[in-house]
Amino acid sequence: MSPFCFSFQTDTRHKRHFHRAGTLLLFIGLAGLLFVGMFSGCSCREKEDPPRTPPAAPPQESKETDLVFYAPVKTVDRAGNPLRGMLPIATRSPNAFDKPLAQGKPTDADGLSSIRFALTEKIALRAWDPQLFFFPNNFFDVLPGSGNAKDPLVVVMVEAGTLEAVLILPDGTPAAGENVGLMMFHPVHGPWWPAEAESNEKGEVVFPNLPPGSFILRLKVESGATLETPEQYIAPGENTHMGVLYLKAPQSSSF
Repeated sequence: MSPFCFSFQTDTRHKRHFHRAGTLLLFIGLAGLLFVGMFSGCSCREKEDPPRTPPAAPPQESKETDLVFYAPVKTVDRAGNPLRGMLPIATRSPNAFDKPLAQGKPTDADGLSSIRFALTEKIALRAWDPQLFFFPNNFFDVLPGSGNAKDPLVVVMVEAGTLEAVLILPDGTPAAGENVGLMMFHPVHGPWWPAEAESNEKGEVVFPNLPPGSFILRLKVESGATLETPEQYIAPGENTHMGVLYLKAPQSSSF
């Protein structure tokens, strides 16, 4: 991962210029009103000099360009082949819960696209497969004050994994016909990905299209029984079978 870590210092010089110019305009405006009041009744025939136009305030330089980040993005698979149809996105966190703050166009046949977004806080830049066939294997932390990226930021996309298990209720019977909720917890970033599926009459449940990697898994069936597993590796592009899982009676806390 190659984070953009640039210090950000607010430049207040332009703001001070703006205030000084505003004071000058106010002073000249008041002086003009006083001049008109003193001579409004005068019928002098002498041609008066045209009023002097107050000097224009110095143009205020826009900081918009300093607050907008632009980067070309390239998406590839694990073998380095370009992937078409991936969306560059910017979120506050790299998990699945944050709604994208910005989104680029789908990548082309060369895996290329770009993204532009306001940069006033730390942002996670990654790519997204709308069909959930692939998940990003890396993301970029972009910090306020970062300069625009010149070279494409390469996001490696890995194939989605599938998780299978047989669920047994606390009374020893299969968790048949249950709606099963799954929450995947990243060991560093916390809650990462939610999913749900229906178990069959044997208590078998299958969760397709999951992000691969190592996660702590928390399961809960509709009837209330739960289970939290140790860290489990979900292989990319494969079915990971966890075998028989024995659920526990409902606890007071829930996810």
